[in-house]
Amino acid sequence: MTNFSFKSPNVTIFGGTGFLGRYIVNRLSKLGYIINIVTRAPNEAIFLKTSGNVGQVKFIEGSFSDLSNLKSFFKTSDIIINCVGILNEEGDQTFKKLHTDIPEKLAILAKKNGVKKFIHISSIGANPKSDSKYSKSKGIAEVKILKAFPEAIILRPSIVFGSEDQFFNLFSQISCISPILPIVGGKTKFQPVYVDDIAKMVAGVLQMKAPNLKKNYTIYELGGPEIISFHSLMVKMLSIIYRKKLIINLPFWLAKAMCPIILILYKLSFKKIPLLITEDSIIQLKNDNIVSKEYLTFQDLEIKPKSLDLILPSYLKRYRPRGNFSDL
Repeated sequence: MTNFSFKSPNVTIFGGTGFLGRYIVNRLSKLGYIINIVTRAPNEAIFLKTSGNVGQVKFIEGSFSDLSNLKSFFKTSDIIINCVGILNEEGDQTFKKLHTDIPEKLAILAKKNGVKKFIHISSIGANPKSDSKYSKSKGIAEVKILKAFPEAIILRPSIVFGSEDQFFNLFSQISCISPILPIVGGKTKFQPVYVDDIAKMVAGVLQMKAPNLKKNYTIYELGGPEIISFHSLMVKMLSIIYRKKLIINLPFWLAKAMCPIILILYKLSFKKIPLLITEDSIIQLKNDNIVSKEYLTFQDLEIKPKSLDLILPSYLKRYRPRGNFSDL
């Protein structure tokens, strides 16, 4: 499928304007799908129109606060994809609301209206019994989604990187102004996955004709080719941006004690000072974030994920002392 027509499958995406969502939109539009993106501000998402042909990418003005206005779109959608997620809670934007309650409602509406496929983006570490509110909300959501829509596909990525990420970009910015680089959980292992590889996986499971019945085929864990510690990730990042900084691994107890101060600075600065760490993220950093052997992976769809060394320099070089001209 390369061109779209009125017979092309209709895909409705929640969170389509976000970091991962825009890559999914780009991938699916190139495959000929008709894309409906649910957003509160359609005017701010116009840039996604260029992902497809005229009339292929459409916007649906809507809010998660009232899904009743969106029910008609479930009746005309062949596929529902949920990419909605937050890293930190703020106001009424809670983990329970965005990670658990809304995905469950989407799955129920999808099944009720005859949607053929439902894809949900979760995360490695999702566990209904986790001490982390983030991981717990993701884990409970998975259980409720599969109860409402047993055929749903759940993708669990490790930490996601790409030109718009909030991880490498943030630490690179800090490295430009600070002589030290404080981190928590330096020995914690990650398996960073390139954002477009996740989008490629979404396209892959949609085009998959028959699942691999040797494993639990409803859940895929997605990690890149490298398993690397938090500390080593920072060393790699600093080498790419040509900066020498002292990496300080803060003990968990000290980081937890600093959380209230960081939160106050975040609020007093009107969010200009980033919320570097929270008590919940500290809990998450106590566990490795890597692919297990219990579920399907990229390899089951014959997708080869890209390495950090291949992608990071393309967007981190702007943080070098001379920016993009450092190699000249």
